Amino acid sequence: MTDETPMEGDEYSHPDGTTEIVYLTEDGRVLTLREYPSANAFNETVDAAAYRGINDDVAALPSRDAFLDAEFPEDADEPSENSRTDEPEN
Repeated sequence: MTDETPMEGDEYSHPDGTTEIVYLTEDGRVLTLREYPSANAFNETVDAAAYRGINDDVAALPSRDAFLDAEFPEDADEPSENSRTDEPEN
């Protein structure tokens, strides 16, 4: 574990295959987004958690299509030089 302050955009790869990305809030809290390798991995992780329903703010976010590159739609799903890989950087 590190004692360093998390930075916006820090990315962590967990041993179970999940990826976690850091977002910082204005009040100093740390918000993360986790990506699971499968629905089963997600279900196993949240099995002991209390389900709180749907977060309306998140549910109201635009769909993935809203973020696709409108200028080059045929290339939108192609990896770019800045695309993340599944391999952690050393």
